[in-house]
Amino acid sequence: MLIGTTPALGQQQATAVAIPSPPVIDGILDEDFWLDIEPVTGFRQREPVDGAVATERTEVRIAYTPTALYFGISMFDSEPEGILGNILQRGGWIDKDDNVLIAIDTYNDGRNAYLFEVGSLGTQDDALISDETTQDWNWDGIYTTETRITKEGWFLEVEIPFTTIRFGDAEAPDMGIAFVRSIRRKNEQVYWPHIGQEYRTGIRQVSRYAPLAGLRNLQKGRHIEVKPYLIAGVESEEATGTNQDTDIGLDVKASVTSNFTVDLTYNTDFAQVEADNVQINLTRFNLFFPEKREFFLERASLFQFGASQEAEVFFTRRIGLEADIVGASRLTGQTGPVSIGAMSLWTEAVPSPDPATREATVPAAWNNIARVRGDLPGRTTLGAILTAKETNTGHNRVAGADLVSRFWSSSSFFLWGANVWDADVSKTSGSSFAGQAELILQNDLYLFELTRTHIGEAFAPDLGFVRRPNQKRWGGQIGVRPRFETSSWARQLSVILGSNWIEGINGRKQSHLLQLSNRLDFQSGDNINLRVTERFERLETPAFINGRKLPVRDYTFRRAQIDFSPDRARGLGVNGRVSFGDFWSGTRTQVGGGFVWIVNKHLTVDTDAHWNNVSLPVLEGDFSTTLLSTRLEAALNRKLFAYALLQWDDVSNEFQANIRVDWIHTPGSDLFIVLDTGYLTDALNDPRDTRWLRKTGVVKLTYVRAF
Repeated sequence: MLIGTTPALGQQQATAVAIPSPPVIDGILDEDFWLDIEPVTGFRQREPVDGAVATERTEVRIAYTPTALYFGISMFDSEPEGILGNILQRGGWIDKDDNVLIAIDTYNDGRNAYLFEVGSLGTQDDALISDETTQDWNWDGIYTTETRITKEGWFLEVEIPFTTIRFGDAEAPDMGIAFVRSIRRKNEQVYWPHIGQEYRTGIRQVSRYAPLAGLRNLQKGRHIEVKPYLIAGVESEEATGTNQDTDIGLDVKASVTSNFTVDLTYNTDFAQVEADNVQINLTRFNLFFPEKREFFLERASLFQFGASQEAEVFFTRRIGLEADIVGASRLTGQTGPVSIGAMSLWTEAVPSPDPATREATVPAAWNNIARVRGDLPGRTTLGAILTAKETNTGHNRVAGADLVSRFWSSSSFFLWGANVWDADVSKTSGSSFAGQAELILQNDLYLFELTRTHIGEAFAPDLGFVRRPNQKRWGGQIGVRPRFETSSWARQLSVILGSNWIEGINGRKQSHLLQLSNRLDFQSGDNINLRVTERFERLETPAFINGRKLPVRDYTFRRAQIDFSPDRARGLGVNGRVSFGDFWSGTRTQVGGGFVWIVNKHLTVDTDAHWNNVSLPVLEGDFSTTLLSTRLEAALNRKLFAYALLQWDDVSNEFQANIRVDWIHTPGSDLFIVLDTGYLTDALNDPRDTRWLRKTGVVKLTYVRAF
């Protein structure tokens, strides 16, 4: 029988009950064995009143067969007509709906877990929690869910095959487990076991999970997925004319052991990936564009190393954008306290457009990455990384090590360092080392952070991303975040003072930043944020902002910004932001905003607009920029979706439309139809004044066969 607490210790515990045959997954808990299992109850609030009894009753029952784990969850509701359910797309914003999270620490290591999220319409999303911090929402597990909404509330049945998750080899494996229910109309989150607000990471605080006992004689098995694809398309570009093409490719996922999985891909294609969001660069540094390709997103957290979006040793967008990926392999897994990841990718050469030369514009390359991370006692992790890009013209290699130690409720110490070796000695003249030490002391009320960063002028990993080399930086934050538990309208105020001081490797000051941020979260789920900033920049060489040349000198500018964001679950939510003040030696005013309209469960409209007005005392220093975007998400049911991303900006004068249709004809198998267009226009009000840059249409069919 499943027991909610262990009386001798007062520790909450869940027990899974063996059943002779699986239930029918239909959202109706009418099998006899469900009635015989005593439920997990006693959920407590994390939001809005930490530790208070949940306002609605929740019951969780757990069962298993040798091949799968089953959950029967009853979420009673005194106002069932208020249950929110609008998201049908797998992997969509399910947190806008009433939903439940099931988190399973399969190795019982208190650090890593599988996370399954299910909305009130039965829509699925899933993630991997790594080292109690990152959530990899791009992992896709195969499992079955179904829900029913009745006059008593909503009810859920879940089947998770043991081939979907990894766990130890013991006859009776110990695991950890936690559940979270969100009651969206109340902005209420309830946990079992309770993970208080002092634990800032919430469900990622794996060390606070309750034991899951009772599992015995599970069949782990070997799992192989073969996923061939067929693609056909036509592409018309202004520069190259019209081309038609068909191609085939293959993806394979295989469990080489019960704890390790290898992924193989041949003739890799990413035609179905959504286009990048347009950004207008009004800084003097490189913009960061996030990865959207499925192969690189899965298990991405294991390969993370360095300072996110600042100095990353491995940044996957360095691979496969300029040159096509011919084939790739990836090995990931865990043995005891050690997690291991390795990746190898071959990219083909890009020939020179000049037929008179044989030298490739981009040479063929082997791209290799190896990552290891070991868990030490006391919530401490020690890791290392190696990357290498090998071409016929040379190599670029990086080695690094990192240490993470977590303590108290949500505090941590983070240390990493890496060095680059390049065959071209001229690229590594100067310091090719980068590293960072970061101390964070925090709970729900207080925050103190201190960071020291060093990025050498020659730290240039070919497979990484460095936004600003040649710097030594001190940074930090201090703040308070009081809550208003008795208020009917305000939930939490965050007042944070942040600063950094940047010098070049030569010790000469380059920049400083001082920022005061004041954010107020409302009980409704809305929030408003007011920031005031002072920035200093020293230009030792001229810089260019949107093509305008800034002279060598010191600049100090002060700015203010206010922005408002609504609760994402609202049927119609309007957001807005305004900032104004100094900008280098001139001024800049920014106005932005948009709305999200959830028309119904079949259609969501998301719009955004950015406008900048800049005045600089340089040649043609007065200018403005406009960026408009609209995202449409349509779903006929949980298997057929359509997405459209429409974008226009007056810097490139390009209108872009990316339209994707996805039909999940069988679990894990898709039919994609993709249309991607772009054309130049000098004015929105004159659609006749256009020039097509590209018109692309693609049909891609995939089919998964599991063994």
